[in-house]
Amino acid sequence: MNKRPNERAYAVILAGGVGKRLNPLSKPSRPKPFLSVTKDNKTIFRKTIDRIKKIIPEQNIAVVANRRSSRLVKKDFPNISKNNLLLEKIPRNTAPAIALAALALKNRCPDTIMIVLPADHYIGNERVYINTVEKGIDFVDRNPSALVTIGLRPIFPATRYGYIRVEGRSPYLKPCRAGGTRGKIYKVAGFVEKPDIKTAEKFLKDGAYLWNTGTFIFKATTFLDAIRTFASDIYGGLKDLRKIDERYETLPDISVDYAIMEKANNIYCIKGSYLWEDIGSFDSLKKVLNIEGKLFVEKNGKVVKIL
Repeated sequence: MNKRPNERAYAVILAGGVGKRLNPLSKPSRPKPFLSVTKDNKTIFRKTIDRIKKIIPEQNIAVVANRRSSRLVKKDFPNISKNNLLLEKIPRNTAPAIALAALALKNRCPDTIMIVLPADHYIGNERVYINTVEKGIDFVDRNPSALVTIGLRPIFPATRYGYIRVEGRSPYLKPCRAGGTRGKIYKVAGFVEKPDIKTAEKFLKDGAYLWNTGTFIFKATTFLDAIRTFASDIYGGLKDLRKIDERYETLPDISVDYAIMEKANNIYCIKGSYLWEDIGSFDSLKKVLNIEGKLFVEKNGKVVKIL
């Protein structure tokens, strides 16, 4: 019997970053995914797990992290299996990290759908978020050649986020069966790096630009085809997982946006509408702490302690 899309899906949580911009609060011994910013005192990483396991079985949650953080991962996620903890010898950015996970998962199940999630994002309106991810899974199941990202309508002219430029709707694709998705899948026309304030104001008025959340949904085989085509050095370095230790540090340090998303022509975007913060600056951190009603100690514009 064929499995439903959610049963064939794996969440891949990217937890390999250090978060240098949040120093001294975040440091190599405690990267920012392992900070607690919510009232329940759970870490951002643990909140990511709890959120996604509402639709993905816990045994289908994989984590890519660096070796230094492995202890923190196991502390927050004690049920993670050995096969689902993929450790980087050294950080090599998101393209190699996702490729590593795609190869490992494809070897287990060629039909795997991947949901790639940053470990250090704050999400409000979780019900809306979960619904958006489910739409993405369903869309990829019906359009297996698609590489899907989630974009959010800007609510202010942000200069700290990248943007996705979308084209018109894509009625020639099979719409999602999940309710309310028809007309909300867009062909991606391009990705834009963090703009200056004047450009961000234009993007806000334009309507064709969405915030890039760094969340992706695609089949493992489709992503690996893209890696083979656009980043063959990564594919060649990873195709033999038995030699991963000796080869990983030779891979290019490159983001998935640069390596794949800005080059491929099969990129689509689901427009989401949930509360979201990429906790990559002290401004965004303070915003989340204020939303959550958490107290903090600030010095010279930096959060030095969360109470």
